[in-house]
Amino acid sequence: MLHNGITTGTPSKVLFGAGVYFKGVPYNEKEAPTEDVIKKAIVGATQEGGTLTITPEFFTPELDGAMVAIKELQKKVGETAIMEVSFAELTPELMKNQVIGKQGETTDKKYAVVTSDDQVRPNHYYEGFGYYGTFFDGRPLCIIFKHALCTSGFTTDSKNKTNSVFKGTFACQSDLEYGATRLPYAIFIHTGTDWQAVNADEAAAAATT
Repeated sequence: MLHNGITTGTPSKVLFGAGVYFKGVPYNEKEAPTEDVIKKAIVGATQEGGTLTITPEFFTPELDGAMVAIKELQKKVGETAIMEVSFAELTPELMKNQVIGKQGETTDKKYAVVTSDDQVRPNHYYEGFGYYGTFFDGRPLCIIFKHALCTSGFTTDSKNKTNSVFKGTFACQSDLEYGATRLPYAIFIHTGTDWQAVNADEAAAAATT
């Protein structure tokens, strides 16, 4: 009798660990970013990890007599792709992009200053924003958005004997060049044999040395 679905290929299909989040990586749907590029682009340490949600939007005509869903009547009319990330590090850039604000500095140059902005500007977007993680056997997986906009705002809480975390929802956005019918995201799942098992946490540690 079969008692489970574990096979010899299972270790290469189970995602393991928190991974790292990066920004500023060139978007190319035919070439996965290298680990060296990702190490130099890490946004910061995370706490409580993050989640990816890609949701297609459907339209189904409500036809008389149709009591159940019919596959030939499903029409994809849109989609959303978001990454929800809990960062443990706060930077002026992160705060500026979460509140959709402006970043400056005091006259004595001792403080960065974030103030409100009245519109979304190009520098509020994270270009080449994404996630890098590994499967149980070390095989890499990389997810990248061409453009990401923080749509959740800024919130934090301060508690005794613990650090604050800064949660953000980063939504994938298209542009006029890419088009208005689909989102520019790419998910790279390594399937070859010429890979090197590098733990994502080690990549994050190497980026800070």
